[in-house]
Amino acid sequence: MGFDSHMDCVFQVEWDKHASSILRRHWPDVPKWGDVQEVNGATLPPCDVLTFGSPCQDLSVAGKRAGLDGGRSSMFYEAVRIIKEMRDATNNVHPRITVWENVPGALSSNRGQDFGVVLDELAQLGAVAIEWRVLDAQHFGVPQRRRRVFVVAIFNPATAERCPDPLLPVPTRPRRNEMENGYFTFYTSQGKYDRYTAGISTTLKTAGITCITHATIPPRKLLPLECERLQGWPDDHTRYTDTGKEQADTHRYKQCGNGVATPVARWIAKYLTQLLTGDEQ
Repeated sequence: MGFDSHMDCVFQVEWDKHASSILRRHWPDVPKWGDVQEVNGATLPPCDVLTFGSPCQDLSVAGKRAGLDGGRSSMFYEAVRIIKEMRDATNNVHPRITVWENVPGALSSNRGQDFGVVLDELAQLGAVAIEWRVLDAQHFGVPQRRRRVFVVAIFNPATAERCPDPLLPVPTRPRRNEMENGYFTFYTSQGKYDRYTAGISTTLKTAGITCITHATIPPRKLLPLECERLQGWPDDHTRYTDTGKEQADTHRYKQCGNGVATPVARWIAKYLTQLLTGDEQ
């Protein structure tokens, strides 16, 4: 679903009206659904790869750690339901692969029991191979420390047989940041786990204010355009809605804080595409 040019996005589910307007601008012909609780997987267009991410606040080490059953993170079970409905409707053909993205705190939430539930649920859905990796955007070409866990579940046995070990071969020498510049210092004005970092931004958040400074200028708030670049997105990606109206900066910051860094998504998509087509790694 829409990770790179080798994949076509066939549907999107997004409840936030502002984020949905951006999706309509960039993917005007892709069918869209709103509230995930009202989505029936049997009526969605079948897909080879289904990607999803449940809200992370209940799993983050910076939050209250309510766990997978927290009011927000429980949306994971809605995704499980949708996957089951799609598989039932397609005689267990689709999706062939699912990708779940979340904060690394998901691994330790409830002393690891929540992550065990994630793996068990995927296995009960029919996954025959499951792999996860914690990937940091700063090692994929953008100067942002953004660690996220990605869980890849393979449902098709033939696909699983071609699955290399490991499926996502994290390089021993990470790619150097193309935008790296140690002359600048980034910091976030709130969040007890944030600190000053030279040349690498702290993790963009939906509410925290990330600032930039160097020896000759006073600190200033990052612009939405700069946040887009830290995510590896095209300039002004979140600036205009589908009607051509400019968004408020608050919505743009939120969307950047909730988003996935493009270089990381593209890297995962490369290996999944090769796996699905049977190409050599």
